Amino acid sequence: MVKLKLKVTYNPQKLLDAVKTEVTKDLVITSKIILEELKDATPVDTGEASRSWEVTELDKDSFKIINDEEYIKYLNAGSSKQAPANFIERVVLKHGTAKGNVVDYDN
Repeated sequence: MVKLKLKVTYNPQKLLDAVKTEVTKDLVITSKIILEELKDATPVDTGEASRSWEVTELDKDSFKIINDEEYIKYLNAGSSKQAPANFIERVVLKHGTAKGNVVDYDN
């Protein structure tokens, strides 16, 4: 009788790389979902604020969503009857927890 012996080893780096790839894919998908939800949630008068949302990739495990319209902070504060105050935070926090401030207004 012949015995078959198998020696199985795993490559931890290959496993780690595969996990990182999947995390990156999930981040891309999540960033696009959040972007579309922010566009939909943004009050519309001229449509400039809604069209000004964009995603920028910071690195392989994080992303940044920006809106460079000056009045976005007033809209998020509740100046429009079309959206509640803190609508940005509400959209983002549906998808996870924040590490620091959800919204940061550059002056």
